[in-house]
Amino acid sequence: MDKQRTILVATLGAAVLLAGCATPRAPDPTAEVPHCYKSNKGRVIACTPTAAPSLNADAEAKRFVPDRDALTVYVVRRNWGDGRNFVKVYPDGGAGVDTLPDTMVRFKFKPGSHSVAFEFDGKRQSTTVEGRAGETRFLRFDGMVWAWKSTYEWVVESETATRERALKARLVADVAVL
Repeated sequence: MDKQRTILVATLGAAVLLAGCATPRAPDPTAEVPHCYKSNKGRVIACTPTAAPSLNADAEAKRFVPDRDALTVYVVRRNWGDGRNFVKVYPDGGAGVDTLPDTMVRFKFKPGSHSVAFEFDGKRQSTTVEGRAGETRFLRFDGMVWAWKSTYEWVVESETATRERALKARLVADVAVL
């Protein structure tokens, strides 16, 4: 009986020691690394081709503090039916930014009227956003992915609803178009 007890205690002790090794380290909140979209089981499905802003920058962006010198626009991509597709978002016809499901992009524009577009499967859809310096606007596009077809479109909903979605999305680009 003593031999069995010793083996049990040794096994439990080893399990406790190894459990610390199995626990992943918390991510560095200052690191700028690609953002990966994961399944609900934690399996990586796709990662952004470029580094996303740090977790600290993500938290700062989610405070939604307006820039007194710019029109700040958040473009949010968050919908239950979205899939692994990369969808590029373009500010005023400029360089595109890759998005994944549950992500957002923050643009800082000169005050005035601006075009924001996204492109998927060779089709581009755009919308216009206007504002003055010190104002914040929210835009959202929706994706539905089925086995036979994927579609994306701009969605009109209340600022409060889009802001709530933005709080649950990951900032993947912070672009000044000034």
